[in-house]
Amino acid sequence: MSLANEEWKSHIWRGSAADFHSLDLAMDRAVWSCVVSAPALILGSTQNEGDVDSALASTQGIDIVRRRSGGGVVYVHPDTSIWCDITIPRDDVLWNDDVSTSMLWLGEVFVEALAPWLTTSVYRNEFVVGQDGRAVCFASTSPGEVFAGTSKVVGISQRRTREGARFQCVLYRKWNPEDWAHCLTSSEVAQRVRTLPVATVDITAEEMTDALIAALTHVRI
Repeated sequence: MSLANEEWKSHIWRGSAADFHSLDLAMDRAVWSCVVSAPALILGSTQNEGDVDSALASTQGIDIVRRRSGGGVVYVHPDTSIWCDITIPRDDVLWNDDVSTSMLWLGEVFVEALAPWLTTSVYRNEFVVGQDGRAVCFASTSPGEVFAGTSKVVGISQRRTREGARFQCVLYRKWNPEDWAHCLTSSEVAQRVRTLPVATVDITAEEMTDALIAALTHVRI
């Protein structure tokens, strides 16, 4: 069993969003910082691929990728987003069989890690899909996700297997929906995405990873 004070590993992965999602990461205690080589719109595991115009996205140099965790589409960019995957084994003391509360501990870790730059809190109530949450991740609200007031800071989805859990986390250094909202096939959804309340954190991926590792080393169960 992984104990509360067991060491966390840190990895940096560089490449395409598709290649990173295809990796079967070892289910040990680790933080994976993914620096994408190109912008990408990442569809949820069961999301309708018709939610995005793949031909238009291609002309804009935006990859279309499908992840193996749920939720709506997420935009990642080499410079304006920070993408971290956190893995734990199934026998870890941090594992929670209750999916509705299984991300709360990680939200608290992000709150501590972000404290030098931004005051945030963890959303602890029921999942709220909202009007557009099935199409766009940052339009929904999940327990464990991190907010500054009413503005989402960290979006989290998770993939759970017999071996462990992979928590896929994205936050933004800059929020530029104009760069990708036009690739959504629904003009109504695209318009609402442009006005989503999203809080940004102007730090580097390395700073975020270091802060996460520091917070994880004394995570409270």
